[in-house]
Amino acid sequence: MSNENWTSKSYNIADAYISEHEEETKTRAVIDCGKGIHALLPKGLPALKIRFHGLFMIAPLPLLMACVVFLPLSGFLGEWEINGTTLGISLLCLLMLAGLMRVILFMLNNRDMFPRKYFVTLGPEGLAMHFSRIHFPAADPNAFIAWKDIETVQRTSTFFLPALLLGRTSVPVLKIVSRHGPVVFIPMLLPTSTLEKEFDQAETLIQANL
Repeated sequence: MSNENWTSKSYNIADAYISEHEEETKTRAVIDCGKGIHALLPKGLPALKIRFHGLFMIAPLPLLMACVVFLPLSGFLGEWEINGTTLGISLLCLLMLAGLMRVILFMLNNRDMFPRKYFVTLGPEGLAMHFSRIHFPAADPNAFIAWKDIETVQRTSTFFLPALLLGRTSVPVLKIVSRHGPVVFIPMLLPTSTLEKEFDQAETLIQANL
C-alpha cells in the first residue's frame, strides 16, 4: 500500500468514527477508532474546521465583543468619571461579553458548523498529520512517518497559529522525528495532569509499534 493510500485510509476510518462518537471525543484525546486506527485529537485548541454557514453565523460575534470591550475602555480613558452610572455600564458590558463568549462556545460545539476534521492518525503503517497550513505555518501539516522510519519521540512545545486566539504563542506537543526529515506533531492544550495522561497513552501506542 502506498504512503498516500495508507494515510488517506487511516484518516477516513478515524473521521467516520469521530463523526459518529462525538460524546467520546469530549472526554479523551486518544480515540480508538477500530481496525487498528487511533485518532489523536488536538484537545483544548481551536482547531475545528469552519464550514461556510458556521463562519457566516459566528463572524459578527467577535466584532460585537470588541465593541462591548471598547465602550467602557474608551469611556474611562476619555472623560468618564467613576460613579454608579459608569460602573453600571461597565458591569453590563462585562455581562454582555460573558454572554457572547458563551454563545461562541455553544456554536463551536455544533459539529454541523464546526466539525472535527483536524487530528493525527496512528495506524498499522505509521503516524500521519491531518491539519491545514494555517495550523502549522512553518511545518508540513500533512507530514507522515512509517513506523520503521521513526528516530525520536519527545515532549516539547511549538508554534500553533490558532492558539493566538487563546493568548498563547506555543502549545505542548508530542514531537515525532523521522530519520529522513518529516516531523509529526501531536498538539494538545490540557491541564497538566490530563495532558500527561494523554501523552503517556499516545507514547505507549507509539512504542508498541516500534
